[in-house]
Amino acid sequence: MIMDENENRLALIWEKFPELFAHRSNEIDSDTIIKMLSEMLVIGDYYYYVLEIANQSLSHVHSSLCQLHGLTESPTHIQNIVDIIHPDDVSYVLKAEEVCNQKITKLISNSNQYKSCYCFRMKMQDGTYKLFHHQAIPVSMDAEGKIISVLNIHTNIEHISKKNSYVAHVIGLNGIDEFYQFELSKKIAQERKHKNPLTIRELDILNYIAKGYSSIKIAQQLGISDQTVRVHRKNMLKKTQTFNSSSLIKHCVEMGWLV
Repeated sequence: MIMDENENRLALIWEKFPELFAHRSNEIDSDTIIKMLSEMLVIGDYYYYVLEIANQSLSHVHSSLCQLHGLTESPTHIQNIVDIIHPDDVSYVLKAEEVCNQKITKLISNSNQYKSCYCFRMKMQDGTYKLFHHQAIPVSMDAEGKIISVLNIHTNIEHISKKNSYVAHVIGLNGIDEFYQFELSKKIAQERKHKNPLTIRELDILNYIAKGYSSIKIAQQLGISDQTVRVHRKNMLKKTQTFNSSSLIKHCVEMGWLV
């Protein structure tokens, strides 16, 4: 198969990390995917697919992908996804992939316990481009702990913000309270006066707020009192100079803190 420039560049980035990615494929069951989706942040129209790193093929493609992007056939290769990314955002996607994989490689002993996140614009059915939030979560590993395949989730966040933060994240999963942020636009980085002021606990609560959970339900999920949740919510509004949950979520998306 002859690959175009973008596909070659994306494949070359993954090839830089032989200690992270395996060169083999395997079968993924749907139950595993559904379980992982239930634990991820989804705040708009979304779809998912499983990417096999070795051959860049796609499987378990959600039907909404074709519906949202106006594709007549379900994509079978990562290049089909690259083709609908805004041309001006492709170089940023490549950079975000490299930076995130570099970080995860340093955490190699638990590489399957981290997800990477960033945003980019994608072409819609009507020909316009809208901002999507991308999450990549390892879904299968080989005997040496190398990643075979990842679950990619794309969520349309245009209703929250049209502004890309140009920030990439690597975030701990399954109880690993680690959060790494990478500013990938020097101009935007210079415009930001402050780093993320939210604590790990506040980021946890923020994700539940974005899902529409009440303070009582958030407290049940985190094993804390609802009064403690309300105090955190009040502090988050103060730190971000916002006035309600909607403005808090919009601000955090634009700053790249809601992941």
